[in-house]
Amino acid sequence: MSEVDPHLIMQAALDGELDAAGQISFERRLADDPALAKDYERLATLRRTLRKNFPREPAPTAWRARIAALNRPTAPIRSDLTRRGAMRMAAALVIGIGIGGASTYWAVSRQDSGVIDALIAGHRRALLSEATVDVASNDRHNVRPWFDAHIAVSPPAPDLAAQGYPLVGGRIDMVAGKPAPTLVYRIREHVVSVTALPASGAPAAPGSALAPLDGFHVLAWQGSGFTFWAVSDADVPSLESFADAFKSAEASGTESPR
Repeated sequence: MSEVDPHLIMQAALDGELDAAGQISFERRLADDPALAKDYERLATLRRTLRKNFPREPAPTAWRARIAALNRPTAPIRSDLTRRGAMRMAAALVIGIGIGGASTYWAVSRQDSGVIDALIAGHRRALLSEATVDVASNDRHNVRPWFDAHIAVSPPAPDLAAQGYPLVGGRIDMVAGKPAPTLVYRIREHVVSVTALPASGAPAAPGSALAPLDGFHVLAWQGSGFTFWAVSDADVPSLESFADAFKSAEASGTESPR
């Protein structure tokens, strides 16, 4: 079998689509190939420039509602009902943002966009794979020691099964070129990826990261020296309830099952 074109791997790296092992292998290749490293830096610089000068704008609510209606396996709906449904969705989003402003979460800022892109890419990649985790929570090894052995980082992994959020396991994602521990939970049929990154200080402003980004909601909070980033396609109230349960269990010292 012929070797994969390194420029194809480079594009995957730029898009945050490589897993932890693939990213490490690619970085070694860059160190051994100055020409490839130069091409990578040129494209990375172009990408940063485009992001800075042409920031991503959220899609209009009505457009998102039309896409959701096309993907929903239901009987045909009259156009007037569809319009009312889209209006309800828009109203719910506005109300949610208003309520979330009083919570302990905060709005995602422009400088966080690269982190969020990597988090969503990791979450989407896991959903497309056969398994969403590298280690299951019911393995003979516990999730926290597994993280500690692989990347020397061991975030809290509270047991939330009693609250209706079973721990599926954990995996390692790449964020800003570094391996990051990601816990995987479930909210009913929805998967929630919770990535723990070293806390870099207090949030810039209170609020909630509620707006859908590429079809996913992103929520962030701080605790135990980490900034926890939760990514899921679950609705906002469900994701906030999960985050509240996580924070409460973390504060009380309820860890993952042994």
